[in-house]
Amino acid sequence: MSDQQNPRPDPTRVGDQPALRTASGSNWLVWGAVTAVLVAAVMVLMAIRAPAVGWPALVAVVVLFVAMVVVRAVVRPRRARLVTLAVLDLGIVVVGLVAVLVVLFSAPTG
Repeated sequence: MSDQQNPRPDPTRVGDQPALRTASGSNWLVWGAVTAVLVAAVMVLMAIRAPAVGWPALVAVVVLFVAMVVVRAVVRPRRARLVTLAVLDLGIVVVGLVAVLVVLFSAPTG
């Protein structure tokens, strides 16, 4: 059966999850805030040892979360808004991970 013949979305496909189809975006803001707070806490602690990495990463996390709030308020097409919020939330995690890896692999050994 083709996608055109089957009007019901397949909930087992990642792109057909209710969080990317029917949510208002508030749930992404809540999870984005939780993610941003956790990553920001790590960045502040990391800035003590590596300020050249920790502070810019913290600024990037704040900018990404502010972008989430703006997208939630401004973008009207539901699907575009939800996918953008998901990508921005993922961006917060990626910034944190990259910053931690940079500090980890640039730390002097010995």
